[in-house]
Amino acid sequence: MRIAFCDDEKTQSIFLRELTEQWAKTTGKNCDITVYTSAEEMLFENQDSFSFDFIILDIELDRMNGIELARQIRKVDKKVSIAFLSNSREYVFEGYEVGAVRYLMKPLAKEQLYPLLDMVQVAAEKDKKYIIVGGATEKYKLLLRDISFLESLGHYVVIHLAERSLEVKRNLGDVAKELGEDFIATHRSYLVNIGWIEKITRTDCILSGGITVPISRNSYEAVNRAFINYYKGGEL
Repeated sequence: MRIAFCDDEKTQSIFLRELTEQWAKTTGKNCDITVYTSAEEMLFENQDSFSFDFIILDIELDRMNGIELARQIRKVDKKVSIAFLSNSREYVFEGYEVGAVRYLMKPLAKEQLYPLLDMVQVAAEKDKKYIIVGGATEKYKLLLRDISFLESLGHYVVIHLAERSLEVKRNLGDVAKELGEDFIATHRSYLVNIGWIEKITRTDCILSGGITVPISRNSYEAVNRAFINYYKGGEL
């Protein structure tokens, strides 16, 4: 798992690294840790992409604070898990605006950090899952995280990705068995990636990018419950 810390207090950065390395040793996980001492340094070295699974940002950075840094990160990467570290709860509600998974209070203890690292590790492993689809002449490897929703059209399934769509001759029910618990039927003709859902109404799912997928009356309770359970572990 690739982890980045941005904290201008050297002692805090060292402590964070040591705690994380202890967690990795205890769990047997591999961690690649990068430490930045300012928002400007982090942005300069990651101009095109943030190739991390998890980022912890100190709120009280000089010049650009952690909240503004997170906003800049979100312009490039919508999915990376972000947590904040602070002496105050002053910015906790702004943390929701950038999709932070946790707001950690100083002094940080392993009892706070370890469960969070466990949660992010599980999410990072999910990000690597994929399915193979296609016909006799062409096959595609699709990461599950890149699939926003699937739509049944007659004898075909249209798989909607961020930048394109693929049409394959499959049964939606059979594809659903390969996708796992992070996909849910909102309607007899639609399967939605719960991680893409931003808002639920009685009649629709609003996905990232403003995509709207219908919810049937019979599916609403199950979809709403799945959405709440999916994000329960990530509450601030």
